[in-house]
Amino acid sequence: MSAHLIIEDGQPWWWDSAAIWVVPGNDPNGAPGAPLAGANNYLWARVHNTGNSSSNGVRVDFYWADPSGQIAVGVATRIGSAFADLAPGATQDVLCLVPWFPVIVNGGHECLVAVAHGPGDVNPLSDPLPTGFAFQPQHYEQIAQHNVTVVRAARRAQLLAISVAALPRQDKRVLLQLEHGGELPGAVLATLGLEKWRPAKEAKVEAGLAHTPYCDDQQGEQKLEVAVPRGRAVPVYLSLRASELASGQYALLRVLETIDGKVMGGVSFVLVDAVDNGKQENAS
Repeated sequence: MSAHLIIEDGQPWWWDSAAIWVVPGNDPNGAPGAPLAGANNYLWARVHNTGNSSSNGVRVDFYWADPSGQIAVGVATRIGSAFADLAPGATQDVLCLVPWFPVIVNGGHECLVAVAHGPGDVNPLSDPLPTGFAFQPQHYEQIAQHNVTVVRAARRAQLLAISVAALPRQDKRVLLQLEHGGELPGAVLATLGLEKWRPAKEAKVEAGLAHTPYCDDQQGEQKLEVAVPRGRAVPVYLSLRASELASGQYALLRVLETIDGKVMGGVSFVLVDAVDNGKQENAS
């Protein structure tokens, strides 16, 4: 008899999880949406117990990290925890008891991680998680990532910083590459307050990666090799420019972090028109 705790991953990429969401503002029971930088936000997660035994006193820990592919303990910052009692077959939405205050320097563009610890779990995680432990949702059912961020894109390019971090004991060499297009499941769009939005049909998106900040007239690279000394993190710069995004439509861009062709993590950017303020609410 064992409990079996799960926080569901996203599809096709695990970091697009709809089981973690943000409620911006001071009411934790408000509508989900993109986080507000420099203000209180509340974090929720949906946890399941698919086992045949209860798990009482389940603790779900929440973390944030700068936009990055692979995230590890020591790189991510712990926000707080939620608690639940889960009977066999039960599902519960849990609220982090500590509000999240995203830093303005990144415009609130951060990655979120939720980790469930509970008694009797069939495959328990170390508690506490050791420094350097890599959050790998594809290997641990109790871990999920929400590395999805809304960007109000404009015709003039803007730069976003992406962090590439190495674990404490090993140097790291990765290939970052851009993946254009596609769409997100409705459940993920709902976590952003965009549940009625649709993929753009005629949007023009220009994006490029570089080791250093660069000017508007430079293109950047679609693929970029990055070397990181062990225990360190280095920034990579993503330039984004989009036009012809209709109201109620979005374009999708992903940055994939790969090693020897294997995807280790990534970040998904949902581009909406910069002048579409207020219409996000009407479309949700």
